[in-house]
Amino acid sequence: MEANERVVKPFNNLNELYSEIDSLVCWPGILELRKSTDYVHRGTDVDTQVDRPERLRRDDVPKTIVCHDMMGGYLEDKFIDGSNEHNSYHFYHWNVIDTFIYFSHHFVTIPPFGWINAAHKHGVKVLGTLITESSEGCLLWDEILKTRDSIIRFADALIQLASFYKFEGWLLNVENQIKQNDVTKLTFFVQYLTETIHMKVPGSEVIWYDSVINTGALSWQNELNKSNECFFDRCDGIFLNYTWTDAGLIKSAAGASKRNRMRDIYVGLDVWGRGCPGGGGFNSAHALQRIRNQGLSVAIFAPAWTFEYFGPETFPKLENIFWAQLLPFLYVHVPVYQDERFITTFCRGAGTKYYEYGTQITYQDPETHETIASNSSFYNMSMQKHQTVAACLHLMFTSTKISPPITNNDKTQPKPQECVFETEHEVVKTLGNRVTLEDKTDSYNGKNCIQFSYDLSYEGGGCLKLINNDIKSYHRLLFVSIELPREIQARIIYRSSNKEQLESSFKNDVVLILGNSNGITSFLPRDTMPYGDNWKMSVFQTNMRAAQEVGVAVTSMESCYIGKIVLEESRRPYHL
Repeated sequence: MEANERVVKPFNNLNELYSEIDSLVCWPGILELRKSTDYVHRGTDVDTQVDRPERLRRDDVPKTIVCHDMMGGYLEDKFIDGSNEHNSYHFYHWNVIDTFIYFSHHFVTIPPFGWINAAHKHGVKVLGTLITESSEGCLLWDEILKTRDSIIRFADALIQLASFYKFEGWLLNVENQIKQNDVTKLTFFVQYLTETIHMKVPGSEVIWYDSVINTGALSWQNELNKSNECFFDRCDGIFLNYTWTDAGLIKSAAGASKRNRMRDIYVGLDVWGRGCPGGGGFNSAHALQRIRNQGLSVAIFAPAWTFEYFGPETFPKLENIFWAQLLPFLYVHVPVYQDERFITTFCRGAGTKYYEYGTQITYQDPETHETIASNSSFYNMSMQKHQTVAACLHLMFTSTKISPPITNNDKTQPKPQECVFETEHEVVKTLGNRVTLEDKTDSYNGKNCIQFSYDLSYEGGGCLKLINNDIKSYHRLLFVSIELPREIQARIIYRSSNKEQLESSFKNDVVLILGNSNGITSFLPRDTMPYGDNWKMSVFQTNMRAAQEVGVAVTSMESCYIGKIVLEESRRPYHL
């Protein structure tokens, strides 16, 4: 690391925290949390066959947390200005989660800059983590809980961190015994932190992890009960441990219902398995369905399993396959853009190359004067743009076959199970952390499909690829509430995947789709023109000032790449 590289660092003890709390270094450009509508859609409503997605009152449906835990944290994401290690984990399913927790085993974990910005762009809250463990944790709490003033000092430091770095609160993970005489002091800390951060950080949350109980013992309950309700009653929610039962969930729901707090029970779902019903992995939907059957919220722990376990080479495909199984039990929230321009290039914040205006960044060799492609690979979650809705229903499993575990005669570790999962058009075979993907057919059974391409971009490190098998249907790209003072003017920058079409005259071969509660309306382009290297720009003038859905139809069966979409009030000129 060079001396001028700025990094995010956790705090490992109280001395570090207190010595630096009044000299924190500002991160320029932290984005505020974007507002979302008071309604959501079901995850399955991303399918264009759902003509008018139903609006569900957001406060009436359970919530979803993603708790990101990967290899100790603070990897390439710690660099505030980004890294050139493009093969790093990046999350982009923001539309179906409510809160993102950055987790590590450091004492006080501050969410990195890039994660805060990516989440906030999509209207997702971000929490840091406070964790104490083993004998060292006991000593830390002895110091924190010594006096009322020491409790308040520590809580105020956590509030100051959240306020300064503009994230929304904390997960409290106390995984060590607390002296029984100090339990009342600990509950005071939880209550003071929660009430005070609510006053100083709008929309803030404090979540208690199911660990220490009312006697001070470290005893995971896997449910809400009399042993841990003293903490739940003093904060915004409880993150239940993973080895729960249906009976325990029913009991938890009953206890929460009496308090009118059903949505504040976050049932742990460990994607690595570890005692979680269903065993996690590609069978994580088993646990999620049982959680939703009781009307409870979920905390999905360590979904970066798709990257960490199988490696970066297969990550883009396996990530989408994993989330496709969860989609029927998730809800899509809708970010609000009121009186402001909406722009996205769909860049995920990582890429092997960086593009501007459809051309890879290059430089001129000072000696030979030859133009050379720059090594412009990058990883920077802050550069991530607004992502498409999780349109991956075609990746849902149509069949699953898991071989029984093979136990060795010498009672050593059993051999990994072979699992075979089939979607409509491919077969996924896993054996431990080895995976193979086999195409079943070259078609998508007559259905349109959205993919992401890292190999091509108009701006950033990728773009959408629209695969067209049904020109009578369209691609639902975004649920976003846009309200402008004048009629919406839209611009779509795109290119064909067909070389002959690239070299032919420009045609009006994309159609803009805007939707609202009355249905969808299609708009043909007013103008289409060349725009960059083999890219076109179509301009659309609409008669709508508000829209809650954005889509694209393609008038040919050829695949089409979407590099950029802009929606703004009509008085603006064409330039980007």
